[in-house]
Formats: sequence, C-alpha cells, structure tokens
Amino acid sequence: QERFLSEEKAFLSEAPTVSTNSGANAGFSAGATATGPVAGFDPVLISLIRRAMPNLVAYDLAGVQPMNAPTGLIFAMRSRFVDGTNANSMLGTEALFNEPDSAFSGQTSQNGNSSGFVDASTGLGTTAQSGSNPGALNPSTDATQVAYDVGQGMRTDESENLGESGKSFNEMAFSIEKITVTAKSRALKAEYSLELAQDLKAIHGLNAEAELANILSTEILAEINREVIRTIYKTAETGAQVNVASAGTFNLDVDSNGRWSVEKFKGLLFQIERDANAIAQRTRRGKGNIILCSADVASALTMAGVLDYTPALNANLNVDDTGNTFAGVINGKYRVYIDPFAANSAATQYYVIGYKGTSPYDAGLFYCPYVPLQMVRAVGQDTFQPKIGFKTRYGMVENPFSQGT
Repeated sequence: QERFLSEEKAFLSEAPTVSTNSGANAGFSAGATATGPVAGFDPVLISLIRRAMPNLVAYDLAGVQPMNAPTGLIFAMRSRFVDGTNANSMLGTEALFNEPDSAFSGQTSQNGNSSGFVDASTGLGTTAQSGSNPGALNPSTDATQVAYDVGQGMRTDESENLGESGKSFNEMAFSIEKITVTAKSRALKAEYSLELAQDLKAIHGLNAEAELANILSTEILAEINREVIRTIYKTAETGAQVNVASAGTFNLDVDSNGRWSVEKFKGLLFQIERDANAIAQRTRRGKGNIILCSADVASALTMAGVLDYTPALNANLNVDDTGNTFAGVINGKYRVYIDPFAANSAATQYYVIGYKGTSPYDAGLFYCPYVPLQMVRAVGQDTFQPKIGFKTRYGMVENPFSQGT
C-alpha cells in the first residue's frame, strides 16, 4: 500500500521531460535558439504487472523425509504366514493385515479337520475360512450360509499329537523388504546484461538478479509440485466402484438419487465417505482425510451446506483457483485442496481422496529432499555479463506398504 501511494504521488506530480533552455516555451518562440522541446521518457503509470505465482500443495499431500546420501533405503517389516506347500518360497501371504484366518492356529499344517460346532451345511467346523461379507448371509438358505465359513480350534487329541509325523504345527514368520530411493536433479539458468540491470533499476526500482532468481526458483518448485500431484493422479486407485451406474464414475444425476442440487451434492458427500472408508480397509492405517479436487467439486461441497434449508453442515470452503490451494475443512475431518490447473470448463470433474497421518512416515508418497535449492553465480568469460543458475536434488518414492501383500 505504501509503495502504491508513493507511485501514485510520483505519477500525479510527474511531467514530461522537456528542454528548459529558455523558459517554458523554449523552442517555440520566435527568439528561441533551440530547435524545439526534447522528448523524455514516458511517465510511468503502473510500475510493473506480474502474473500470480502458483501455490504449492505437495508438502501437504506427501510425507517429507530428507536424504543424507544420493541413495537411500526404506525398510518395511511384514508379518507372514509360512506356506509349507511351496518349497521355493516358505513365506506365504501377509498376516495381521486382512481379516485373521480363524482356522489357521486351530488346525495342523496338513489342514486336519477342526471340531466344535460341526455342521457342514452351515459352514461351521470347516478346515478353512472363506467368505468376507456376512451381510450376504440368509438364515433360511443353507447354500448361502456355506459361502461364509468359520474355522475353529482343533480337538484335544489332535493338539496332543502336534509335532509328530503328519501333525506339524502351523508356522508364522516375518519378512524385511526394502525400496531404494535415488536422488534426481533439476536445474535452470538465466542470463542478463549489465545494461538491463541498470535500466530496470532506474525505471522500475527492481533488481534484475533477484527477479530472475525468483522466476527460476518458483519454476523448479512448481514443477516438483506438479510431479507430486500427477504421481498421485496416476497411482491412485479408481473410486466409486459399487452402487453406481458406471464403475469409476459418480454421476450426480443418476447415482446420487437426489431431486435437486443440494440432495445431489449430499449424495456426492456420501460417496466421498465411502471412498474414505475403502482407504481405511485397504491401508489399515486410517480413513481418508485429504481431498484434492477441481474447483467445481469443492464448490459443490460448499453448496451442499450453504443452499440447505438448515445449513448445519460445516463446509465453509474458500474456493479460489488464484488464491490459497487449501480451501478449508469439511465435516470437521476432510482437508480440501484445489488443483488450480484442473480444467473447470470440462464436462467431467473429479476428486482424489487420500490419507496422511500425523507422522511424516504415515503417508502413501514420500518426497525426499537431498540437496536444497542452491543458487550459483557466474560471469561470462567473453561478455562479462552476469549469469545465475539454480540446482536441486531430491528423491520421490512410494510407501513400501503400498505394494500390496
């Protein structure tokens, strides 16, 4: 504001530079010896107009883990079932992640029969657990009950014979897995002349080196930011898989079953909740709590509460592609970020929901800075004109647990 007032004051008092050879009318009177007024610089109305720089959201979406060497390792430990039937690899599927197998410790490695409430027609006392959705059970139909089986403990006589021939214990173990992170580089340079620096300083009061340094550093950081966001887009699983007309697409007019806009937008909120629940089941780390979406989707989430008859929904989002990319918190738990480069004129809008915990280790994607952004100055050996350059090195890797079981 102070700079604007000073520029405005200078503009109001500024006048064209003319020859003051012999008074105000020098060069025009009959007795003037000069050839006429000498034109100067045009008055400056607005010193300089610049584009708004893009905002960065990568640090809010990815876990940040600095590197102290050009390469690094990330280790992960998985609990495993031991597969005695596979001689090439004793390690079976991952344990302590999906639903526990209720039959594993209640039977021998030879899959002996479990006893207890034995009723084959209802799936009790079976040798292996099967089925994952108890909501599909129908007490009046035996055929549907067998699809959901229950493994139970072994008989006492079987337990006493464990370890003998044909009665081996079931075993468990763990595996240590690793992912290699390798630092990659980004670099940009700029050149300018001493004359340019002098004129820019005289007319606009700006430092040429500082302005070019700001452009280079902002471009590098913006590119890293887009790398993170596009990586998230490419690796995210497709949501809206069930109870929709077309898997992977939530149609507001068809799938929300709403009569007017607010009901449709609330249907979108319910779908976001379902996708957040799916993240909790897929990761076993936590429910989805971050939303990255286009501005139209964020506006729809806002209107779901603002347009309601009783606006009790906490959805006061600040949706602006040119402002802060963090729009706000919805329902008290979802942090909403806007992708400022999403095509809002497109017919199809989108959202990506993800999870990031309180710990920097608790994220699906890791950004690993190695060498921070460094500035280098030089002078041309023939032109003696200044040059500047920026370099940075960093790694980017997925969470090792994201590779499945």
